[in-house]
Amino acid sequence: MRRSFFFCLLVAWALCPLAAQNTDSLALLRGAWQQETLAPGIEWRQVHFQGKELFGSNQCLQLLVVAPGAGVFGMATEPLLTTTSELAQKHEALAAVNGSFFKFNYEYNTDDYNSVDYIRVNNKRLADNTYSATGQRQMHQRSALAILDGELYIVKASPEKGWEKYIYSQDVMVSGPLLGIDGRLETLNEDSFALTRHPRTAVGKRADGTVLLLTVDGRRPEVEGMSLKELQSVLRWLGAKDMINLDGGGSTTMYIRDKGVVSYPSDNQLFDHEGSRKVANAVIVKNK
Repeated sequence: MRRSFFFCLLVAWALCPLAAQNTDSLALLRGAWQQETLAPGIEWRQVHFQGKELFGSNQCLQLLVVAPGAGVFGMATEPLLTTTSELAQKHEALAAVNGSFFKFNYEYNTDDYNSVDYIRVNNKRLADNTYSATGQRQMHQRSALAILDGELYIVKASPEKGWEKYIYSQDVMVSGPLLGIDGRLETLNEDSFALTRHPRTAVGKRADGTVLLLTVDGRRPEVEGMSLKELQSVLRWLGAKDMINLDGGGSTTMYIRDKGVVSYPSDNQLFDHEGSRKVANAVIVKNK
């Protein structure tokens, strides 16, 4: 299985434009990836670049690779902010990453489940988009994750207001920015959120239906985090044709059953697994 992983990386690298075939893509390919099969068709892979080999920085990536038909995806929410690991355990998930953007309301809240972005779970709307003061969509409201019968899709927003309500899926989580769709990279904003290195959480999907759940740790010397452009590049080198950014920063967390938190959440400012932030929702995967 290890050889097949590197073969997939090599194919993805070879299909990139020549400009992307650089020292960073090679560093990702040649990194000391460790991997473990969690269930048939579901693998956990991790790599820690400690010598500034990737983007001239130290990076730690956790990657969950779910082959087509191997996992059942879902969304977990609670009316109280809680950690990604607690959400995963309550829903008996094999693995989970944190979900979309939210507000820091520590009171019990069933009005919008503390989400600032549209959320639908099991065909029930839990929250609407919270628009800017000018009534415009925020940068994280221009795309969505959609789950239909356990299969995950990445959707680009249409121009119509309320587009998210018409997505044909039982579960919908609006988030963003969208990083790529149908093999085409999206143009990213040139603002601090995009350009500054932060911990990041993202989802990608390959042309064959393989889903990638990715976390990138940051905000410490051992793990510096990525800009959105760097995150976009990594997902493309991993073979994703569709890709979306989720909430990041202190929220970034990956949990795996029987292992606990495997990423290095930054809220305690230590390079350990103990700094998980309480969040509003999570993306979960169960094995069949």
